[in-house]
Amino acid sequence: MDVKFENVSLAYEHKNEVLHDLRFVIPKGKLTCLLGPSGCGKSTTLNLISGLLQPTAGKIFFGEQDVTKKDALARKVGMVFQNYALYPHMTVLENICFPLKMKKIDKKKRNERGENLARLVHVENELTKYPGELSGGQQQRVAIARALAKEPSILLLDEPLSNLDARLRVEMREEIRRIQKQTGVTTVFVTHDQDEAMHISDYIMVLDNGQIQQFADPNTIYDYPDNLFVASFIGNPVINKIPFSILRQDFSPIIPMTINEKAETLLIRAESIVPIRDHQEHLGVKLQGKVVSVQRYGHEMFVRLDVQGQELMVTGFKERDLLEKQQILEFTLRTNGVFIANSDKEVIWNATSV
Repeated sequence: MDVKFENVSLAYEHKNEVLHDLRFVIPKGKLTCLLGPSGCGKSTTLNLISGLLQPTAGKIFFGEQDVTKKDALARKVGMVFQNYALYPHMTVLENICFPLKMKKIDKKKRNERGENLARLVHVENELTKYPGELSGGQQQRVAIARALAKEPSILLLDEPLSNLDARLRVEMREEIRRIQKQTGVTTVFVTHDQDEAMHISDYIMVLDNGQIQQFADPNTIYDYPDNLFVASFIGNPVINKIPFSILRQDFSPIIPMTINEKAETLLIRAESIVPIRDHQEHLGVKLQGKVVSVQRYGHEMFVRLDVQGQELMVTGFKERDLLEKQQILEFTLRTNGVFIANSDKEVIWNATSV
């Protein structure tokens, strides 16, 4: 089922409001990430969905059902936390089956269900082991299986990969995506890692200061950010930001006068800065900059360019383009990944419109 917030706000002791008038619909059967920096309100939003917190204003719906006043148990959600909270004295199978035991389901039936879920999350060979004998990734799988045991209406994951090493995080995020697609359960996943969100989400809700900055699919978020915060938060390396006044003369022929008058910040993704000779679909602007540094990490080339006193990070060049440091390079900009923001930090122009 879907999850709908209608004008939901939350304030502790009716002051210091931490969530402000949230209005959104999380679509059923999809994986939606709540993404943002620490303290933005993403875990608080998840706790409102779960019923662990109650809003001070507004209503929450699961499908057509108003669940605003219902607690976590009545909402029938499954939750997986950052610390997996497995019972150390129970085996893997007993941990998975515990919610079914609490519902007084027959032992044979709950064990069958537990074994099926163990196969789903690929821990079927660990059923007699205890949590202390498992790796972090295996414990995570068991926690997900236990959350699914009660056949939840919604699966909620609160930064579940934070305790894993980098390689295992990549493996587990793919597993979570596979499990979600296989079960079709509506899933809400909290993370501060934009790379994680971009890889596994059907939709991303970007939050900052208790407000929704943008809610869309990953490609839309990346290619059509609504504001400077979203453009800066999504993408690696971080998008280049320079005062528009520095390149106003270069951009004046290709942007409307109304945009020119309001433009304050030029935003350029690192991969959108390319050699003129290598790219035909470009904006028609010819720029130049001095090479400050070149760093190579495997197949990736990171170049820093000085453009009229502003340093830009560039990933669109290849080794053959870089003869020596301090050389002057001519470059242009691709027709995607270039934006202009106004003084209110709203994106008012996207190069794809040219």
